[in-house]
Amino acid sequence: MIRSLIRLLRIMLREKPVKPKPIARYRVTLDLAKVRPDLAVADVPAYLMKIGFTPTTRANVWKTKEPRLSVLPHEAILQKEEL
Repeated sequence: MIRSLIRLLRIMLREKPVKPKPIARYRVTLDLAKVRPDLAVADVPAYLMKIGFTPTTRANVWKTKEPRLSVLPHEAILQKEEL
Protein backbone atom coordinates (compact mmCIF):
# COMPACT_ATOMS: atom_id res chain seq x y z
CA MET A 1 0.00 0.00 0.00
CA ILE A 2 2.72 2.48 0.96
CA ARG A 3 4.77 1.52 -2.09
CA SER A 4 1.88 2.22 -4.39
CA LEU A 5 1.36 5.65 -2.79
CA ILE A 6 5.04 6.47 -3.13
CA ARG A 7 4.92 5.37 -6.77
CA LEU A 8 1.85 7.54 -7.37
CA LEU A 9 3.57 10.54 -5.79
CA ARG A 10 6.66 10.01 -7.95
CA ILE A 11 4.51 9.92 -11.07
CA MET A 12 2.62 13.06 -10.07
CA LEU A 13 5.73 15.02 -9.12
CA ARG A 14 7.80 13.94 -12.10
CA GLU A 15 9.25 16.82 -14.07
CA LYS A 16 7.23 17.62 -17.12
CA PRO A 17 9.10 18.16 -20.38
CA VAL A 18 9.59 21.77 -21.39
CA LYS A 19 7.63 22.63 -24.50
CA PRO A 20 9.55 24.83 -26.94
CA LYS A 21 7.97 28.11 -27.91
CA PRO A 22 6.38 28.07 -31.34
CA ILE A 23 8.48 29.88 -33.92
CA ALA A 24 6.67 32.77 -35.54
CA ARG A 25 5.95 32.56 -39.26
CA TYR A 26 6.00 35.61 -41.49
CA ARG A 27 4.77 36.66 -44.90
CA VAL A 28 7.35 39.02 -46.36
CA THR A 29 7.44 41.11 -49.50
CA LEU A 30 10.96 41.23 -50.88
CA ASP A 31 12.90 43.35 -53.32
CA LEU A 32 14.57 40.48 -55.19
CA ALA A 33 17.31 42.68 -56.61
CA LYS A 34 18.50 43.51 -53.08
CA VAL A 35 18.34 39.98 -51.64
CA ARG A 36 21.64 38.92 -53.22
CA PRO A 37 23.11 41.65 -55.45
CA ASP A 38 25.71 39.22 -56.78
CA LEU A 39 22.98 36.94 -58.22
CA ALA A 40 20.76 37.55 -61.21
CA VAL A 41 17.14 38.33 -60.26
CA ALA A 42 16.06 35.10 -61.97
CA ASP A 43 18.33 33.05 -59.68
CA VAL A 44 17.15 34.63 -56.41
CA PRO A 45 13.96 32.48 -56.05
CA ALA A 46 16.03 29.30 -56.14
CA TYR A 47 18.37 30.76 -53.51
CA LEU A 48 15.42 31.71 -51.28
CA MET A 49 13.91 28.24 -51.52
CA LYS A 50 17.29 26.70 -50.69
CA ILE A 51 17.54 28.69 -47.43
CA GLY A 52 13.97 27.84 -46.38
CA PHE A 53 11.60 30.41 -47.86
CA THR A 54 8.32 29.24 -49.43
CA PRO A 55 6.86 31.09 -52.44
CA THR A 56 3.24 32.26 -52.51
CA THR A 57 0.94 32.94 -55.45
CA ARG A 58 1.72 36.67 -55.32
CA ALA A 59 4.87 37.99 -56.92
CA ASN A 60 7.78 38.78 -54.56
CA VAL A 61 5.81 37.53 -51.51
CA TRP A 62 7.36 34.68 -49.52
CA LYS A 63 6.59 32.79 -46.30
CA THR A 64 9.28 31.92 -43.78
CA LYS A 65 10.04 31.36 -40.11
CA GLU A 66 11.55 34.08 -37.96
CA PRO A 67 15.17 32.80 -37.74
CA ARG A 68 15.51 32.79 -41.52
CA LEU A 69 14.71 36.49 -41.81
CA SER A 70 18.05 37.38 -40.28
CA VAL A 71 19.83 35.93 -43.34
CA LEU A 72 18.43 38.67 -45.57
CA PRO A 73 19.65 42.27 -45.62
CA HIS A 74 17.14 44.65 -44.01
CA GLU A 75 16.82 46.78 -47.13
CA ALA A 76 15.56 43.73 -49.08
CA ILE A 77 12.47 43.40 -46.86
CA LEU A 78 9.77 45.77 -48.06
CA GLN A 79 6.95 44.53 -45.84
CA LYS A 80 6.73 41.95 -43.03
CA GLU A 81 3.50 40.48 -41.67
CA GLU A 82 3.22 37.88 -38.91
CA LEU A 83 0.92 34.95 -39.65
